[in-house]
Amino acid sequence: MSNEQPPSEQPPPDTASDRLLADMLGLFNRYERETAAARASQGDTNPYDLAPYEDVHGVTNEYEAARDSDDPRALDQFLDNLADGFHLEDVRALRMATAAVQAAMGRIALAARERGMSPDRIAAETGYTASRITQFIREEKQRRAAGDQ
Repeated sequence: MSNEQPPSEQPPPDTASDRLLADMLGLFNRYERETAAARASQGDTNPYDLAPYEDVHGVTNEYEAARDSDDPRALDQFLDNLADGFHLEDVRALRMATAAVQAAMGRIALAARERGMSPDRIAAETGYTASRITQFIREEKQRRAAGDQ
């Protein structure tokens, strides 16, 4: 258990150098927030300049838009930009994350089903078919039952 207090409950810095550091960090945080807000107001969809793999939903939305675009060059342009922003270690990290989510998909689907979601809704939200979701759920129930023995 950490003894660290939330920022609002931390005592004020004791020394001049601690106060200087706290003030500088506060200014950097304020600058980052204001810069991001200005970029967002100008239409920047990535105002914090996150690496492409750090904004998975943004990449997904941009990919779908490029894929569905009437402009035949949109997908190639998107893929070129994506390739320019990725390093090999980024690709590995995404592949490993994908494998982890795939391995957990039965647990994820069953938890959603236990919260009352239908297989059709789970499928719509995850991009799987309803029959695959049903299979994930069945396999997860079997896994749990085998663990209970």
